[in-house]
Order: sequence, then C-alpha cells, then structure tokens
Amino acid sequence: MPKNHEIRKHFNEVLYNIARYAEIVFSIIILIAIASQVIPLINEVTQLPTAFLDLGAFNDFLAESLSLIVGLEFVRMLSRHTAETLVEVLLVSSARQMVVEHLSTGQTLIGVVAIGLLFAIRKYLLIRTDEKTPDNLHSEKPDKFSK
Repeated sequence: MPKNHEIRKHFNEVLYNIARYAEIVFSIIILIAIASQVIPLINEVTQLPTAFLDLGAFNDFLAESLSLIVGLEFVRMLSRHTAETLVEVLLVSSARQMVVEHLSTGQTLIGVVAIGLLFAIRKYLLIRTDEKTPDNLHSEKPDKFSK
C-alpha cells in the first residue's frame, strides 16, 4: 500500500512539472506575439500622427494597445499564481472592456460596480505579497489614533 502512495505522489509531481513547463512555454509564446504586435503599433503612431484625428482610428489604436496590456497581465498571472495578480488581470480586462466598447448605461453601471468590487477585494481581502513576512503575519498594525 505505501508503494502505491509513492507512485501516485511521483506521478502527481510529474504532472505538475509538465503543467508548469507548459505554462512557461505558453507565456513565452504570448510574449513573442505581444512583441510582434508592438512594432506595428509603434509604426502606426510615428508614421501617421494625423490619423488620430479620426475617432475610429484612435479607438482602434486604443483597443489594440489595451489588448496588449491585458496580454501582459495574463502572462504575469501565469508566472505568479497569486490571487493578487488574478484580481489585477480582472481589473485591467474589465477596464479595457469599458473603455474600448461603447456599452449601454446599464452595462457601464455593472462594469463600474464590478471594478469597485475588485478594488474592495484587493484592498480589504487580499494580503499583499510584501506583507507576508513571518514577522507581520499575525501582528496587527497599530491604529493611527492610538499612542
């Protein structure tokens, strides 16, 4: 019986390592795709500055650049595996959707409430990774009014 447990444990470790390396490969592929899209985006800005006088061209530029930013945030999420990076990806993608798409009033209200909830989650429910030191995990911060 203990032998089966060791085999299963080893098999789980192998599967975990395969998944982790696959995430790294996908992150590299996404970064290459993002880098290949940045060059035409920069060319578009430097070659035709008068094209941004057209609202449609500016909206296209904004949609493309914010999509690249969401891609970068997604790569960060793949590399860090924390709840904090997940909330940041959701924040950026929700904000991108609200800025780029022309939503109805009700959809915009739902988006604003969702972003507000994500900010509240980040502020009140998540412990920042820089605060997760052994010294201050269980200690409370002193109140600013107490002496």
